[in-house]
Amino acid sequence: MTKLEIETGTIGVKSSKVQRVPVMAAPLRKQVANNLRTAIIEGRFRPGERLKEAELCSWTGVSRTAVREALRQLEAEGIVDNIPNQGPVVAQVSPDEARQHYDVRAVLEGLAARSVAEEITEPQIKELLKLKRELDRAFKTGSVEKVLGFKNLLDEFLMSICSNVVAKGFVDVIRARLSYLRPIVLSQPERLRENAVEVHAIIDAIVKKNPQAAWNAAVNHVNKGAKATLKVLEQLAAASTRQAALDAEAALRAKRPRGRPRRDSQPSNPVGRVTV
Repeated sequence: MTKLEIETGTIGVKSSKVQRVPVMAAPLRKQVANNLRTAIIEGRFRPGERLKEAELCSWTGVSRTAVREALRQLEAEGIVDNIPNQGPVVAQVSPDEARQHYDVRAVLEGLAARSVAEEITEPQIKELLKLKRELDRAFKTGSVEKVLGFKNLLDEFLMSICSNVVAKGFVDVIRARLSYLRPIVLSQPERLRENAVEVHAIIDAIVKKNPQAAWNAAVNHVNKGAKATLKVLEQLAAASTRQAALDAEAALRAKRPRGRPRRDSQPSNPVGRVTV
């Protein structure tokens, strides 16, 4: 994803959901997995959506073997589920799973922010402040798509500085698993405003090279995001339960013989039967 795509609003409108894989020295499996992970993080696939091998081969320009190996890697990371009689699909998370992911993510992102605050250079600070100004403009537009685009650029920039490669790797996996919820949560106006304040706190602490403040700001940002996300997940789960009950009732009605009224649907007799 490029800055131009964010500014022009062309994210996700390409005919291909996944970028083609260039010929490079790195293993094809790794390149395909990276492309697929990015596509999932950026919301080009819906949770539960099937990942069809033929389409992935066409989009990435690689063989079925490379695609299958990449899918197995993403399945091991928990980003993809392999459903019997259906095949690989984009993974979904329950409220309880999300809570556990956020607990771990808070620690990892705190570590990453602290590491960046300790190691950032003056040229990198200038680049970070430039990203902050661009993100501010995105927040002012109220466009969730633009905000997410620049937040992704900010995340990539900070992680490129972070020397803790273990934390960086796990953060990428957790973000990918929860990525489909980000647009839903940020669509809430109050959460968009809170997000701007929280991100400012992280950037300001890093610019001041204050590791502890960076840790605190990052952990607070993740915890606030967790609270908002869990609220959304609970609402989605409740809506899904209600819909399942309605579907079951509709299926039951469809099975009943037509023209024969249900006994329990007849009105109660207000007079009472007469015994002869």
